[in-house]
Amino acid sequence: MENHSCQWLLKSISGFQLISYLGFMLYFLAKAIMWPATQVFFRRMVISGAEHIPKNKPVILIANHSASFLDAIVVGLLIRRPMYFLARSDVFKPRAKKYMKGVHMIPIYNAEHSKEDLSRNMETFAEGEEVLRQKKILMIFPEGISRRERILLPLKKGTARIAFHTVSTHGFDIGLEVIPVGINYSFHRFRASVVVSVGDSTAIADYKTMYEENPAKAINVLTRELQEKFSNTVLYVDQAERTDLINQLLEYFRNDAIHRSDYRKKDLVIREEKSIADDVSEMDDDTASDVTESVFRYTHKLSNLRLNDRSIIHRYHSIFFHFFGLILGLPVTLCGAATGIVPVLLAKYIADKKVKRIDWYTSVSCVLGGMLFDIWFILLLIVSAFVQQWWFFIAVLLSPLTIYLAIQWWEAFKIFTAHARYLFLRNAKPQVIKDLEDLRNEFSFWRTNKNLRRRLFR
Repeated sequence: MENHSCQWLLKSISGFQLISYLGFMLYFLAKAIMWPATQVFFRRMVISGAEHIPKNKPVILIANHSASFLDAIVVGLLIRRPMYFLARSDVFKPRAKKYMKGVHMIPIYNAEHSKEDLSRNMETFAEGEEVLRQKKILMIFPEGISRRERILLPLKKGTARIAFHTVSTHGFDIGLEVIPVGINYSFHRFRASVVVSVGDSTAIADYKTMYEENPAKAINVLTRELQEKFSNTVLYVDQAERTDLINQLLEYFRNDAIHRSDYRKKDLVIREEKSIADDVSEMDDDTASDVTESVFRYTHKLSNLRLNDRSIIHRYHSIFFHFFGLILGLPVTLCGAATGIVPVLLAKYIADKKVKRIDWYTSVSCVLGGMLFDIWFILLLIVSAFVQQWWFFIAVLLSPLTIYLAIQWWEAFKIFTAHARYLFLRNAKPQVIKDLEDLRNEFSFWRTNKNLRRRLFR
């Protein structure tokens, strides 16, 4: 009887269900690996507007695409609900295809990679609709391509088509919503920051009458509405060639304006930074050229003198407490460096040598660093079993924490030495510091904005 029950149970579990269970496990395993990796790679990872995402409804998330596959990882980590992602078909290599499916990636085909495979998009759309029918989240990058430039491309109509096809098949009453997500990196490099901004949702049921009367019009109107809401979540400029300028200006603006506590008011931070980006977009070419020259002259001088911007604007405090903190943290730092620095440096070395596209650099170095650290951690645990020294085992066990603290210590050390040099130059060569302050004021146009001044100088 017991044997018969087991056989019945095994037969009742279809191959599809088994793959789903394995995929579910692989997806959360990937999240468990990537969470500590991103915490080390990024200085700050925050999400604004997560409350806009409903808990028990089908959702299409549309996001900008500026860091290749890391975009999906960042959003997947910051949003608790499991989600599925449409991804370029050319990354689905034969040996990796099962794993890609396991982490909820669905291939999308386009003419750039293979015109013959375009017909297979019907399978893709069917998979996407099944995800939505089960009241899950489907993430789409409707601009189509990954790029480092801070520009906003026109949204393709695919999102609207998938949304309407889903509700026309399964009913408008399933509650499908489309929600824009802006993924805003400060830079494409190690220890950058990323702020994910979730915008206002659009209920597809609101378009029921329009779609039934004129489907083409409904698709166009929905795409325009999504474009407008999407633009409110992304930090962008209208001119691609001003990307480096806005990146540098935003870094200096944050030094002026943002305190750690401000990240609790994430919507306010996003609005302020968007106002800076809008100001840069509205500059005429001559003004933009002058500001660019001032910004990069200032940046070049800071680099040559090995100074820190926060010292120049008098936002650095408590050098003595900083010094004692460095002394106290040194043992932990040495322990972290000894047990965990190898995979971090190896990932950086490989990314520096092999990755040519900047928008891929962040993705490769972050993911590779996480994978190499896990391998290194397992190897050290094996070694500790042979060494049989309790202190070595404890050091290995704590290595994920100590390497994180070691990186924090190194950053604090660089800031400390830069400020010590600033204090020396302020006394030995005051004119050098005065010239830097004057140059900083040339491009800090937000200091004349009354609404921002209240926060800048509070």
